[in-house]
Amino acid sequence: MTKVTLMSPEFDKRIPAALFILRFFLGTFLLQWSIEKLILPDAAARIAGNFYGVTLSVGGSYALGIAELIVSLALLVGFYRTISYGLSLLIHTVTVFDPWGLAKVGNHLWISTWPTWGGFAALFLMREWDTWTVDGWRQSRSGLLPTDQAV
Repeated sequence: MTKVTLMSPEFDKRIPAALFILRFFLGTFLLQWSIEKLILPDAAARIAGNFYGVTLSVGGSYALGIAELIVSLALLVGFYRTISYGLSLLIHTVTVFDPWGLAKVGNHLWISTWPTWGGFAALFLMREWDTWTVDGWRQSRSGLLPTDQAV
């Protein structure tokens, strides 16, 4: 039996709504980058070279774009939350943490990635309460509450 507390989704229906909004906009954010890799592979190669010092072929851009597209669509619908949210966080982490030191402190575009990273981290940490998802639908059909099953 799951104990209903003030913060449990059984008590406060705003939690799934808030996580849906967060997931929708983070999924859209990631989706646009994957589509860009597929539509403008040369631009993705230039970005990889200029910001990360990595050579990316056009074929590599397509491969990354397809992989990122799959992850972003899984994120959008909440499919395999632990995997898709974790991979989304990892993908964005690569762009935020600049191990080569190429990001400039005064670069506002780069600085704006930090709050987005926080959103990805928060969504990953709260994934079991994100019930307006494909996984949530599957759980409701099995009769298990999100906290009754390991996520």
